[in-house]
Amino acid sequence: MEYVWIIPIAGIVLGAVYGFYLSVNGRMKMLELRIENLNERILQITKGEGGREPEVNNLLRELMEQGETVKAVKEARKALGLSLLEAKQYVDAL
Repeated sequence: MEYVWIIPIAGIVLGAVYGFYLSVNGRMKMLELRIENLNERILQITKGEGGREPEVNNLLRELMEQGETVKAVKEARKALGLSLLEAKQYVDAL
C-alpha cells in the first residue's frame, strides 16, 4: 500500500515524455524538409539554374490574390518547412 502513489506519478512522467517526443518529432520533420529544400536549391545553383523559384510560389500567389493570406502562409510552412514568422515574411515578399 505504500507504493500506490507510484502509478499516478509514472503516468504523469510518461505523459510528459510522450508530449516532449511529439514536440521534438514535429520539429525534426520540419528541419528535414528545410534541409531537403536547401539541398535542392544547392543542386540548382551548382547546375547554373540558381534563378528558378520554388514551384509552390505560383500557388502562394494565387492564394494571395484571392485574399487567402492565412492559407498561403500555411502552405508555405508545409511546403518549405518554415517557421510561422519566416512563412509570413516569405509570403509577404512575393
